[in-house]
Amino acid sequence: MGSVDFPAYAATAGRVLLGCVFLVSAGGKLRRRTAFAAYLDSVAALRLLPPALAPATGVAVLAAECAVVVLLAFGPSVRAGLWLALGLLAVLTFAVARTVRRGVSASCRCFGGAATPFGRRHVVRNVLLLAAAAAALLRPDAPIAGAPALLAAAAGAAAAVLVVTLDDLLELFAPADEPAATSANAGL
Repeated sequence: MGSVDFPAYAATAGRVLLGCVFLVSAGGKLRRRTAFAAYLDSVAALRLLPPALAPATGVAVLAAECAVVVLLAFGPSVRAGLWLALGLLAVLTFAVARTVRRGVSASCRCFGGAATPFGRRHVVRNVLLLAAAAAALLRPDAPIAGAPALLAAAAGAAAAVLVVTLDDLLELFAPADEPAATSANAGL
């Protein structure tokens, strides 16, 4: 049996994870005009920039997300895509952390959908994505094929599903509010 090249598998999983996350993020914002407008409004609500710069910044972030997806999809540009993802995630993590720290009530329109208020979990999520980008940069051109490549890609895709649905999963498994639970059980 050959030795396991864990960094190569991690790089492949990280590449797929980041590609899927940025694809869903960009696609969610572009799927409808109203989703795009809500996303631009959420950038302004962060209050990190002068209001006049918020729309252009939102468009630049969206363009960078699209560029990450394209760069990660093609072998020769993977390293550039990973560096762009790392830089973009660093900026986004800083913005979310600063927003949370300042107590600004802004919504996460990260994937274009629900308006979940930013919280610590979004900072943690972004830090984990930063770690995935850094790990993928260790061996961005790792030559793996066959079943190991499929397994690594499946792990990256599964992780992406968890990242993209994090807010929905937490809401689903969160304890019910006391008043709502009481009124719902009153008729039983």
